[in-house]
Amino acid sequence: MSSAKLIALCVLVVLTGQSVGQNVAVMQSVEWANEQFKTAQVIAREKLPTSADAQSDAQEQLDTLKMALSHCETELRSTLNVNTHKTCVNAVFAVFYTGLDRLAGEHWAIYGATSGASRIGLFW
Repeated sequence: MSSAKLIALCVLVVLTGQSVGQNVAVMQSVEWANEQFKTAQVIAREKLPTSADAQSDAQEQLDTLKMALSHCETELRSTLNVNTHKTCVNAVFAVFYTGLDRLAGEHWAIYGATSGASRIGLFW
């Protein structure tokens, strides 16, 4: 095997290894975001009243969250920048929990909750 072929083969192996490593990091970041979403689903369902209106509002918030997370994931897959993805996901969740806190305040007020303990912000 000529030295040029050997060098080309080594470069190909190194590039393939880097690509696989990046794909693992990308998949781990996507999996992390999915776990965060599952947690948000539980919080949204448990911290709002069980009324149809409250649960409908929670589902609407979750649908919006899922859409925003898909934009973060699309950006991740195009740039392979895990740090940017994590920043995007954290920002999206901050907005989600702020909105959920507001919704909890509105819906629990209907039930006559006067304690601040019903507020999402205390559990977040």
